[in-house]
Amino acid sequence: MKKVIAISLFAMIMTAGCKETPKVENQPAPEAKPAAVQPAPEPTPAPEAPKASITNVEWAQALEMQKNGAVLIDVRTPAEVAEGTAPGSINIPLQEAEQRLAEFPKDKDLLIFCRSGKRSMAVSNFLVQNGYDRVFNVVGGFLAFPKN
Repeated sequence: MKKVIAISLFAMIMTAGCKETPKVENQPAPEAKPAAVQPAPEPTPAPEAPKASITNVEWAQALEMQKNGAVLIDVRTPAEVAEGTAPGSINIPLQEAEQRLAEFPKDKDLLIFCRSGKRSMAVSNFLVQNGYDRVFNVVGGFLAFPKN
């Protein structure tokens, strides 16, 4: 008989430990936020348009492009240009590029050159930063211009 009582007592203890805890009815249930109050997910930023790049070209290609409507722009000083320049080129010195930005056509390929390439690259970068996307740097500058 003692065995039956001990087993019954053990069974009651075991089943009491497995039961869920009773809910207290006086505690308010956590409130769910209405859908309109929930924070909206962060918008995914639109991909940035790729920036234009500067393409390096040799004089042979630049002269061919000029025949097809591209504009050769010499960014050397007027004194340097007076000593010689590429036929049909326009002189817009580096120092005047910002003030004369409107003179660079946006609807044509721009072939930028200087004496050796440093100033032409500076003007090319300036043009790209200002929304030009058809910018070509003539490699080697006027020093590399073919002498006939």
